Amino acid sequence: MTDNTNTLLKCLADGSFTREQATAVAEQFQNVTIEDDQGTHFRLVVRRDGEMIWRGGILKRAAYWLNRYIEFYGIRKTK
Repeated sequence: MTDNTNTLLKCLADGSFTREQATAVAEQFQNVTIEDDQGTHFRLVVRRDGEMIWRGGILKRAAYWLNRYIEFYGIRKTK
């Protein structure tokens, strides 16, 4: 049995992020998803009770704020 709270959490760098990085983070949480995928750009979205509380995309500091919202509102997936 593993303790889910001690597993390594993949976070985004505070600058911009790639689709691969966003996917790695979204795969760890029940309420973090990639949305508005246009092929060339996308948004990483954090939801609480189905309601969007933060989204980030191609802005330079998007990952900084996403990390803070994920840290506070993110619901980790269990294995």
